[in-house]
Amino acid sequence: MNVILDSLRDKKNWLRLVLSAVLFFAVALPFRQLLSLMPGITEIRPANVIPPVLGLMWGPAAAFGTAIGNLISDMISGSNAFVCIMGFLANFFYAYLPYKLWYSFRVDEKDLYPTLGSVRKILKYIYVILLDSLVVTGMLSLIFETAGFSGSGSSYALLFFNNFDFAVLLGVPILIFLERFHPDYYVPGAKRRKKGSYLRFDCMLFAAAALGLGWFWISFLRGAPVESIKAPALLAVSMVLVFPSVGKPFNFDKKEQLRNIREVKTTIKTKVVIGFLMLAVIFIAFVGLTAYHSQTGDDTLTHWRYVYQIVGLAINIIFAVAIVFLWYVERNIVDPLERLAENVREFAAQPADSGEIPEPKITDIDTGDEITLLADSCNTMMRDITAYMHDLRAVTAEKERIGAELSVATEIQASMLPCIFPAFPERPEFDIYATMTPAKEVGGDFYDFFLVDDDHLAIVIADVSGKGVPAALFMVIAKTLLKNCAQTGLSPKAVLEKVNNQLCENNEAQMFVTVWLGILEISAGRLTCANAGHEYPALRKDGGDYELVKDKHGFVLAGMEDARYREYELELGPGDSLYVYTDGVAEATDGDNTLFGTERMLESLNRHKEAAPGEFLSLIKEDIDAFVGSAPQFDDITMVSLRLRGAKERGS
Repeated sequence: MNVILDSLRDKKNWLRLVLSAVLFFAVALPFRQLLSLMPGITEIRPANVIPPVLGLMWGPAAAFGTAIGNLISDMISGSNAFVCIMGFLANFFYAYLPYKLWYSFRVDEKDLYPTLGSVRKILKYIYVILLDSLVVTGMLSLIFETAGFSGSGSSYALLFFNNFDFAVLLGVPILIFLERFHPDYYVPGAKRRKKGSYLRFDCMLFAAAALGLGWFWISFLRGAPVESIKAPALLAVSMVLVFPSVGKPFNFDKKEQLRNIREVKTTIKTKVVIGFLMLAVIFIAFVGLTAYHSQTGDDTLTHWRYVYQIVGLAINIIFAVAIVFLWYVERNIVDPLERLAENVREFAAQPADSGEIPEPKITDIDTGDEITLLADSCNTMMRDITAYMHDLRAVTAEKERIGAELSVATEIQASMLPCIFPAFPERPEFDIYATMTPAKEVGGDFYDFFLVDDDHLAIVIADVSGKGVPAALFMVIAKTLLKNCAQTGLSPKAVLEKVNNQLCENNEAQMFVTVWLGILEISAGRLTCANAGHEYPALRKDGGDYELVKDKHGFVLAGMEDARYREYELELGPGDSLYVYTDGVAEATDGDNTLFGTERMLESLNRHKEAAPGEFLSLIKEDIDAFVGSAPQFDDITMVSLRLRGAKERGS
């Protein structure tokens, strides 16, 4: 009873009450005036679907609203005060009892809201409406008997058909349809009467329903109602049985409302139910037309009552067949598909960034048809995904390990090259600077410069074929051999020839390296050079521009044993500069696959020709980066700049 009183304290429920009253009155009144079956008692009344549907959705507010709408309709139709008042009570019970029973009978998280997406919930709805219709129909028949209307068992069956058949035939699709609009259900907030208490059977309501059935049975046997003196007493008994049931606390736990999460969707079950109901409507219409044309000679009212009785019986038979059919479809088709869909959804819903690899929940389905094949395929797919994620994790871990090792290798490679500048602060005769930017973590380019003796400076720049770790390993070997040979005092030509033969030994990987080697006699400014397939050096005389020195290339190192190389000399004076580089400079490519080229390189060299070697190489790299833009770097970029100092620079 507290639920009923509490609902009237909510302003929203007053709006629901008014809407329910207006809707019921607007639908009920036209049928009362046009399609009467029992004058003064009932008519073809599809409006009877409104009280249980709205009652399930809005609870006490809808029960009061539809009762008020029925009261106004009775008053306009000229019913006496007794029928109006008792009709108000009966209509209130007709709307409120489904609400009370739904939230008291086997309430769990899946059943919380009156959504009819499964056969189990449809069965629950039919049970609720059946009990409600028996109670209210018995009560109405006793009300009419007490008010002096005479009827028979078949007449009162029309009342039952009005209540039960319309509530089921129209109520199921209406509730399914309304669920698509996310209706705001009014859920009771009461607690269970005691732990573990479930209302399976409300004895008083069953007694009221049994009383109504007994009344129908006696009316059928006698062909007429029982003596009118017994009707008021039986009506009073019926009211006494119903009122306590209405006032009992809900067998409902409010926590279940909080735990429930609704997913509004048109499920396969819903589509099957709607499809079957559409076929049922077509079949019922056919039965009605057949009954209408098969009965002739009676007056119109008797004719329509006969048709209505036949249609009502047909509807109830169809309901029985529908339940069996839908149960079969649900058990053998829908439930397996829903279990499979739920398992796949749970598998897909597991967060990928949680650190845990989702384990598949295998769906064991053995229907012997395509559903089994689908389940097996989904199970295999989930297993394969899990196995792939395990493999991916292992590969990722290995990649991270290799990345860490390559980072160390990058540091080691960088430390092998001269990287402290100025390189020879104690030598005022010259200034030298170098940079290397690898395309990958480790590269195949390298440079080196070292004093062979106090008057000779060796300069090396080289480019190993390939990139990455193989090129870096070959680079270490080549750099070591070149330095060791050059420090023995051999000429550039002899160094290249000796190192070439050493590299050709056991070169199963068939790698090679291009090398430019120059040895500067510092006191004389004489630079003796040899080129093993490398880029042309660029030379700038004091006061002039950079120009390429197009020397004669020898064959690459490690390409062929006993290869011969030529030497040439360059005369350098104070203020002269030398620039050597790898092919990564000229072959730097922008987003349109256009090469930086030697012409742009010379323009850049001459644009910054007055800069000191360190600043000079930084400016050249900036020009290359500006040209390339966002395009990726495909090759290592290595540069060395040498300048002989004049008298002023030596003094500073």
